[in-house]
Amino acid sequence: MNTIIITTDFSEAAINAARYAAGLAKSIGVLRIVLYHSYDNAPAVTDVPVAETDTTLAHEGSLLALEIVEREIGLVLGDDPKIAIELVANGLSLELGVEQLAEQWRAGLVVVGTTGKSGLEKFFVGSNTVGLASSCPVPLLIVPKEAELGSIDKIVFACDLNQVTRSTPVSEIGWWLEKLGAKLLVLNVALEGRRFDPDMIPEQYKMHELLDGFGPSYHYEQGEDIAEEIADFAEDEEAGLVITVPKTYGFFEGLFRRSVSKRLLGKTEVPLLLLKERE
Repeated sequence: MNTIIITTDFSEAAINAARYAAGLAKSIGVLRIVLYHSYDNAPAVTDVPVAETDTTLAHEGSLLALEIVEREIGLVLGDDPKIAIELVANGLSLELGVEQLAEQWRAGLVVVGTTGKSGLEKFFVGSNTVGLASSCPVPLLIVPKEAELGSIDKIVFACDLNQVTRSTPVSEIGWWLEKLGAKLLVLNVALEGRRFDPDMIPEQYKMHELLDGFGPSYHYEQGEDIAEEIADFAEDEEAGLVITVPKTYGFFEGLFRRSVSKRLLGKTEVPLLLLKERE
């Protein structure tokens, strides 16, 4: 992975995510950081034209603010000449801007904070993060507001026992384990009270075939809320990272719609890495 994109809206949460990402970039050998701000100033449907000078001012102001963020992450990077920093600001939507930059720079990771400028930022995940989680073309790392980068000794892979062979990104999980020198904890959470499905037994065997080479520990839990169980497990195990594949894991659809989001992405200090299904 040579390039990562760090998105920022200059909020406290976004600045913390940038610092975290800079420290992570050093540890995994990234060569380039793209700092990106979308000032998406396209007006709602209206007859009032937007002056071109407003766009110019927004662009110039965004670049100045990005320079401040650059100085912040420079304190983390120190005198490391191996990591180049690019500053990018435009008026595209966040989702489209990230998509284009990921293709342009062949980025391997996008980093975002969990909250934006909303007054509800202490309770809910920011709307920008929700949209990006659904549309991001590459793995997305969501960094909680209070997260601090330290030694990541344990990684939790929260998995669904459904079409395991297709949905488990084995090589990507292995890459992160190797780069971070971490132990893998494989976690499956079933909804409490749901009838036992015998089809899950062969899926468990497939999971072992795919992941046993990493020497993981396997954990099977039950609970009324899957996301909450994952958050509790990660905190109890003092894990440094939670990995999941949102398209295949049932908890993700409700993750941003229910109050449990404040549990997994607000109260917990464990970053969440969203990987893609195997092609």
